[in-house]
Amino acid sequence: MAVPPAHAAPEPHSYGYDPDARTVRGSSSLLGAHKLANGTPYRSTLSGSEPVYFRVALDATSHTYVSVVGVPGPGTGAERTPTDSLRVSLLDADGHRCDRQGAGFAIGSAQPLAASTSRMIASAEDAAEAKCQQAGTYYVAVSRYRQRAGSAPWGLDLRVDAEPPLKKSRADDPAARFPRPLVPDGTPAAVQGGAGFAVAARVRGGAAAGEIVPGQSRFYRVPVDWGQRLTVAAELAGQKKGPYVTNALSLTVYNPARMKVAGSSASYHGEPASARMDPLPAVAYENRTNRERKTAAMRFPGWYFVQVTASPELAPTWGRTPLRLTVRLGVEGAARTRPVYAGDPGIFQVPGAQPPAQPGKRPAAAATADGEGRKMLAIGSGTAGVLLLAVAAGRVLRARRRTA
Repeated sequence: MAVPPAHAAPEPHSYGYDPDARTVRGSSSLLGAHKLANGTPYRSTLSGSEPVYFRVALDATSHTYVSVVGVPGPGTGAERTPTDSLRVSLLDADGHRCDRQGAGFAIGSAQPLAASTSRMIASAEDAAEAKCQQAGTYYVAVSRYRQRAGSAPWGLDLRVDAEPPLKKSRADDPAARFPRPLVPDGTPAAVQGGAGFAVAARVRGGAAAGEIVPGQSRFYRVPVDWGQRLTVAAELAGQKKGPYVTNALSLTVYNPARMKVAGSSASYHGEPASARMDPLPAVAYENRTNRERKTAAMRFPGWYFVQVTASPELAPTWGRTPLRLTVRLGVEGAARTRPVYAGDPGIFQVPGAQPPAQPGKRPAAAATADGEGRKMLAIGSGTAGVLLLAVAAGRVLRARRRTA
């Protein structure tokens, strides 16, 4: 599914929701929970420390991911509260927890927080001990953990996305081998980051140059296919000298389901600073069983997102003047053979990617063209034969007349 073009965010704390997002209200109980449909964007609000609930319908074959982005507004008091965080839980019909994930402020500022909870279908050998495998009604609980900033509401950006099962079990491919990762070092194109996941700016040519205001988050996206590896870096240009600000620039990578992959940060005191991500694994279906979170998150292709946040601690010295920001996103390697899903993979695919041709089998278009060519050849041959017979008959008739 393609992501709409990015829109500039003039206010540092404004967040870019999907223009097609439906507004829903979270329920204080399971009974009144509003249903969230697969593949549909939603927006809601979260007030106080009590959880709000939403309802989802899951089948018994698809892996399902529920992503929630918490958006603290200006003046919520959360700007200086690193212990305040977002929690998202998936519950079965009886209220038993299937999975729970959380996200906290990386640098103690009120940037958007993204957390994704999931229901994974277990393999045949693990099915007996797995929970939440049945088809039916499930619930999503969203809450703020250790809230100390009052009851000012947060905005919520919600999505539910299902990953269909494979048509047949997939044999592990040999791991893709790469040399030391190279971050793109070319001249960046002028691209302003988007204000949210749904309006994230696509980085073309490997690097984007724009601006960021203290306390602001910018979002970028890049398509990564099976077997490819992503490299990420962000640079803050030099300004006048000032005090040393720890974690002045934070960098976070998310996969297509908005699951956090990894993060990094850089300090700043007026001289150029760079935040670089440690090498990320190549995208592979088998990664999902890895115990390391960073590797497990690189489990499917599609749009990968990068969130860059400038700390509000920069404001006392550098004010509201925009700082020059360069984001470098590199995609290494050629796309490898794709697993064959039993249904539409939805967001878990690179937009416009075509399935690889089967060995010894030509594309349908070519086969059709060849077939039409053979048909025309046959017709042409038949027509030529008729013409030759007609010419021969004419010659015989003329010879008989002369003889007579």
